[in-house]
Amino acid sequence: MSRRSAPFVAPDYIDDPTSKDGKKHAKVLLSTLQEDIASFRDAQFPPDILRQVRDMPIYEGNLAEVKAYQQCWQTLLERAMAFYPAANLPPDYLPLPASLEIPQFIYHVQRLHLTKTHAKESKSFGSVGALTDKCGDYSADEIARMAAVFDNDDEARLVAHREFIDLRAYVFCRDNKGEMLEPERVRFYRTGLIVHALPNFKMIDSRQTPRKRRNDAYNNPLADNGVWKIYRKK
Repeated sequence: MSRRSAPFVAPDYIDDPTSKDGKKHAKVLLSTLQEDIASFRDAQFPPDILRQVRDMPIYEGNLAEVKAYQQCWQTLLERAMAFYPAANLPPDYLPLPASLEIPQFIYHVQRLHLTKTHAKESKSFGSVGALTDKCGDYSADEIARMAAVFDNDDEARLVAHREFIDLRAYVFCRDNKGEMLEPERVRFYRTGLIVHALPNFKMIDSRQTPRKRRNDAYNNPLADNGVWKIYRKK
């Protein structure tokens, strides 16, 4: 299944985490964590004790090797979990945000299937000014069409879509009984992926043939600057 990331939560050790000062303190601590991760990553990634899979930021090893490398990250992982306590926990098993750039560790992996697929980044806006700040310039006619949406409905929203080719891995693992589980779809290019490879581990590479684009619920954009297409949000 496709996964979002775990939500941010100000750590309990911050005084009054819901106050303005508490939120500011949390952001400073998160920024410090990100700097520490970047410094550690420069020194420890890619891992020397693991083997790279093809030309990808994917590294595989046996159980002892992967556990040893994860232990190197453990202090930073624990600090990150203070900000994202729901990460990798039921019922959703949402990952840490990719922006942290902490490698993803997956155990008991039997098979990897690399794919490219047509994907779409989406942003929503409550004003034309906010939209153009993020998405760039549009013609005068397009600006007028977007402005008319808000003129006629105070609660209207505009949605911007940017299409791109997304790289993903379908990860097939086995449970404690040795039975194959449903595949987990993972975005890994920014973080890196560390897998404990089972005997007869196999990698299938389908990157040369992007998966078919899904039908889009939005058609006939109000505006299109070659990067972002703009629609009235449904």
